[in-house]
Amino acid sequence: MHGRDDTFEGLRALSAFDGDSAAAGRALHSYLARHWHDVAVALLLVRGAAAGQCRLAGLIGPDGAELFPVNDPLGRADLPRFDDELSRRLVGGRGPHAVDLAPNERGAPLAQALLGPASLLALPMPNEGRVDHWLVLASDARHRFEGTDPNAALRDATLAYALLTRPLALRTITAEARRHHREIEGLADVQRLLHPDNPAIRGLDYAIHWQPADTAAGDYYDLMPLPESATGGDAWGVMLADVSGHGAAAAMETVQFDAILRTYAGTEPPGGPAGVLNYANRYFFSRRHRRHFMTIFGAGCQPEQDMLTYICAGHPPAVHRRGDQVTLLGQGDDAGIPLGILRDHRWENASAEFRRGDLLVLYTDGMIEARDASGNAFGIERLAALVGSGDPGPAATMARVRDAVHAHQGGSVGIDDQTLIALRRLP
Repeated sequence: MHGRDDTFEGLRALSAFDGDSAAAGRALHSYLARHWHDVAVALLLVRGAAAGQCRLAGLIGPDGAELFPVNDPLGRADLPRFDDELSRRLVGGRGPHAVDLAPNERGAPLAQALLGPASLLALPMPNEGRVDHWLVLASDARHRFEGTDPNAALRDATLAYALLTRPLALRTITAEARRHHREIEGLADVQRLLHPDNPAIRGLDYAIHWQPADTAAGDYYDLMPLPESATGGDAWGVMLADVSGHGAAAAMETVQFDAILRTYAGTEPPGGPAGVLNYANRYFFSRRHRRHFMTIFGAGCQPEQDMLTYICAGHPPAVHRRGDQVTLLGQGDDAGIPLGILRDHRWENASAEFRRGDLLVLYTDGMIEARDASGNAFGIERLAALVGSGDPGPAATMARVRDAVHAHQGGSVGIDDQTLIALRRLP
């Protein structure tokens, strides 16, 4: 087509392109017009269309003026559609080719849209192994492209097209990524609003660590005062849940789960944490194609009774400390299946003594599955040992475990969400 030096200089100029879609169309026309004078350049979108159909995605006239706006390379749905004999001749095949029109053919819908040309050169523009667009050169002169090597024209035009559309596509992808990130940030903000506002609960001290692996998290927790018990003491409930996966989809599940909990009236048998899960499980199946499940540890306490009522639904066992003695709650027969697995499953409450001075630590698997450089998990045993040693205060316990996990994974944020809740009945 062009001389080697001329082609090189033209392509080098295109490689510095950083304009919008309209500027890209004009730049491409200018590059092609160095060899083919007085031709119009059209962009036909075929992605998503049946064979032989196309949409007009842009048209630059012979003088370089934009006659139809050149759209983003990803295309739009509202572009003019063509399904006539000419469209089938132009884009119904695979390789580059020239088309000459008889006078009576120049009145076809697509021909009229292309300014009624006498000659056309159709060039498929490959993109990652598929053709989304055809580049069409149109001329008033009959046999204008006779003698042109279609494959040479294709190579030249394809390279120029790629240099121009690459920054456009990158800009589009970047804008979409930013939009998606803003949406996730908004979802994360909603999650934070759902967290309890550090409620003061008489007779209870607590500390909470919540670290999403991404902007939004699949970990959910709530800590709330409950109506006074029959003995007149203050009661409280805590729930820690972990949705399978993490990120935006898992975070959305936590928001929906919270909405379900807010509708619970406290009447589901057998009451307590198990009643909450039995109620929530029915609504968890309200959508036909739920892709996530949720592990949960829930507990409630009426301090004057020195008793903890709890439920474990596929969640890592809680760590209970009394003095220097440590036990695990929610393993063996007390370890139920996660929420969202079986529609008709019913959970039952378990119980354990929870005296003044006792410490209870709940956590998600992101804590114990945190891995070091060799791939070794932090593990339940190490976490339980840390809970059972040192200051039993919730803040000190939380910091001790959190810092150890952080050091274990090399000071980086883990690949999974991490949450830890430490609760202690005041002596």
